[in-house]
Amino acid sequence: MKTESLTTRVCQGDCEALQQVYHQTKHDLLTVAMSLLCHLEAAEDCVHDVFTQFAAAQDHVQVTRNLRGYLMRCVANRAKNMLKQQQVRRRYQGRPERFARSAGSPVGCLIATEQSLQVFEALAQLPEDQREVITLHLHGQMTFREIALHMGLSANTVQSRYRYGIEKLRSLL
Repeated sequence: MKTESLTTRVCQGDCEALQQVYHQTKHDLLTVAMSLLCHLEAAEDCVHDVFTQFAAAQDHVQVTRNLRGYLMRCVANRAKNMLKQQQVRRRYQGRPERFARSAGSPVGCLIATEQSLQVFEALAQLPEDQREVITLHLHGQMTFREIALHMGLSANTVQSRYRYGIEKLRSLL
């Protein structure tokens, strides 16, 4: 995506540009939310909430560099807030087909594969801080430095969480 011109258009209130951003990023954002929340419906709600807030405040948004990265951080923050507020556990409790419903969309087809299910289940077993770092680095394509700035940590701490999380994933898989 041509970030500078698209970001400028979005910040000026261009609805077509906003739609374009949504279509270009929704699958990646959903994957990040899914990795953090471990529940498809919760992930969809998370992405929806972020885009609703983004669209409502687009003229106040200050995106300095990367619009995609900005949205990834917004999704990660929203997912963490949902987990802290116990919304995910309460609202989606008693729905055993955590991933099965996803097969209707292109992202859903990917998520529904056996290997993807195993990876998402393994990610769900990681501590939240390790899961967030791994998700932002692999799915969000953020550097350790960007993640460190986002989380308010040192780059060394972020790299350690990533390394420990990957080691645990290897043992689980």
